[in-house]
Amino acid sequence: MREILDKISTGLLIILMTVMVLSALLQVTARVFGFSAPFTEELTIYSMMWVTLFGSAYTFGIRKHISIDILEPQLSERNQHRLRIAIEGVILVFTFLILIFGGVRFSWITAKLGQVSAVMNVPKWYVYLALPLSGLIVILYSILNIKDELNNKEA
Repeated sequence: MREILDKISTGLLIILMTVMVLSALLQVTARVFGFSAPFTEELTIYSMMWVTLFGSAYTFGIRKHISIDILEPQLSERNQHRLRIAIEGVILVFTFLILIFGGVRFSWITAKLGQVSAVMNVPKWYVYLALPLSGLIVILYSILNIKDELNNKEA
């Protein structure tokens, strides 16, 4: 399951990074040659937002995120397992409340208000769907991390 999630995340990030780089390149090229491409600024901003959220979720999933490990090395092996599971539980709750619940609510409110982007005329709730979608990826990774930790404890 982790391999599938990694492939989906990396594929999505490759696409988003490509869109971001190409839209920024188009914007710079347009300015150099004196014509206007106003959609490129919005597209670059929105793709950067998505890259940040999905990149953070992927980084969390492969456990390359920033962490403070002052307490863990001082604990026994059994308590290290407990601490890791507790941390993943806190991350699950936080992600559900902030990214999933808050992101869905924010997207819903934005859809109800009928907000659209200024230049591209895209409903903004599409843009804000990155919050709950990236939160879903973090939750899946967190569940996999708990499962791995429980399997490690048994070994």
